[in-house]
Amino acid sequence: MHIGDAHMIDQEGRMGETSLYDTDILAWTEEQAAALRALAGRPDLPNALDLPNVIEEIETLGRTELKAATSPIRLILLHLLKVAFVPDSQAEAHWRTEIVTWHGDVQDNMTISMHQRVDMDALWRRALREAGAALRENGAALPRTLPGECPFGLEDFLGETFDTDAAVARLRALAAP
Repeated sequence: MHIGDAHMIDQEGRMGETSLYDTDILAWTEEQAAALRALAGRPDLPNALDLPNVIEEIETLGRTELKAATSPIRLILLHLLKVAFVPDSQAEAHWRTEIVTWHGDVQDNMTISMHQRVDMDALWRRALREAGAALRENGAALPRTLPGECPFGLEDFLGETFDTDAAVARLRALAAP
């Protein structure tokens, strides 16, 4: 069996094979780019094969998939900050619904190979900037006591459910004098 192959049961209950492409697209793109780089030096390949650009496109696909998995985490952080620090907002129910939706997106898109590449602190800092701007538009501000490092770990977003109330409470506790 190839390294990227795995068995899975199809809709009719038959055992089939699924590839790394189906289960972990980022790992697949890295594997394919490495395989193509190994081929690039061979003199027997057709000149029409534009390996440098094919490799770049495959790597771009991997980066795009990683962004699709991490962008919802940033949006969750942004909305948590708004829920925590814009009290009694008419938009709070909408923000909470969005958090549930984006948590589902994280569940759908995050693969094992992506875990080590998620920069929670960078996502947090961007969420802080975006939340700060949103709060200023509404005459509010983020507390200065919030840390520069993300108070959440990736594991907080990987569970079957996401406890918005607990996350909001954690943020409010960090902001307490």
